[in-house]
Amino acid sequence: MSHTVTVTRTTTTTTTSAIILNTGYLKTLPGLLKVLEVIVSGICLGLLVYYRSSYYFNEFFLCILTAVFVGSTCLLLSCILSISTASMISKTMYELLYHFVAFILCLVASITLMVELNRTSQYSSYYKPYLAASILGFVLTVLYLISVVFSFRSYRGL
Repeated sequence: MSHTVTVTRTTTTTTTSAIILNTGYLKTLPGLLKVLEVIVSGICLGLLVYYRSSYYFNEFFLCILTAVFVGSTCLLLSCILSISTASMISKTMYELLYHFVAFILCLVASITLMVELNRTSQYSSYYKPYLAASILGFVLTVLYLISVVFSFRSYRGL
């Protein structure tokens, strides 16, 4: 006995102007690292700007922190706002290079600020906030180092 089967395919296309957030990315370790990088660099920038003094100010540290804050914020937002970006950008050389350069720059900027702080008076009212910013800069350096490792593993497909 033979039967006749009819298959009907329906294709529906919908467009929406709603922005779909990829909140699942924030639950991954690379997503959590990016959030921490943005938060720590934002706190460092806040300390530097709030306690800004012409006598006690390191422009290099401010420039580097501003650059990594903007770069990390853009990476985080692109991964949250686009589901395909979160899966593709981690496999590219861009993310690996960005995290490596940010690691080197944050390390150099934190060391520079720490050396400058050690040459000045510890009794200044700006010493403790700048010391906290320098220590947070070292924390940010470690976060970028961990991100380099994860970016390298993702780039290599490990």
